[in-house]
Amino acid sequence: MTDGEELPGPRSVLDVHVPDRDDLLVAFVLEEQPADGVLVVTVAQDRTGRRVRVPVGDTVELVWSSRRGPRARDARLLQVDPGAEPTWRLEPLGVVRDGQRRGAVRVEVGLRTDLSDGPRTAEGISLDLSETGVRGRWPLADGWPAVDDEVAVTLQLSEDLLLTGPSRVRRAYPTTDGRVEASLEFLDWPERDQDLVRRRVFERLRQLARRGDL
Repeated sequence: MTDGEELPGPRSVLDVHVPDRDDLLVAFVLEEQPADGVLVVTVAQDRTGRRVRVPVGDTVELVWSSRRGPRARDARLLQVDPGAEPTWRLEPLGVVRDGQRRGAVRVEVGLRTDLSDGPRTAEGISLDLSETGVRGRWPLADGWPAVDDEVAVTLQLSEDLLLTGPSRVRRAYPTTDGRVEASLEFLDWPERDQDLVRRRVFERLRQLARRGDL
């Protein structure tokens, strides 16, 4: 099954826990999956975008989002397939259990980021982003936005993907050009939306790694 409960569904974002490593590793489930119960995912990468080496036969833990919250399952690495996007073939092991996602990764990225609060709106750009919040710059009008304001934030994650959700302003600093630099915390965003942000964060990390900027 790939309904999100027993196994992660196609295109899911995975936290990958590798023995003897405490850092955050992320992989993505491919859209097409074989019918033999094997799970095919991209080779796990660290926060710098570097692919990790795991010996064939070793066991890793996979954590993903489902309707019931984070789920976890062990899997054995059967094969590493090279290519433009190297993949792992994994054999799921044991039973599914409740999981725990690892800490959020933050990356510098400039995305169209708009705020709204009833009749008030502000068009801005992000400075950095994680699945738990965003820091950016917006026009400052009559002291808004300010610390503890609750606003709707809309992120343009890609050319055709907009994501909107509630947030709270945690820090705000007026700048000399009449704008405000503020940090916002996302409030109770669904796991699916958090995964979309997480995917965008790691896409940006891979881009920076390819350019040698990490």
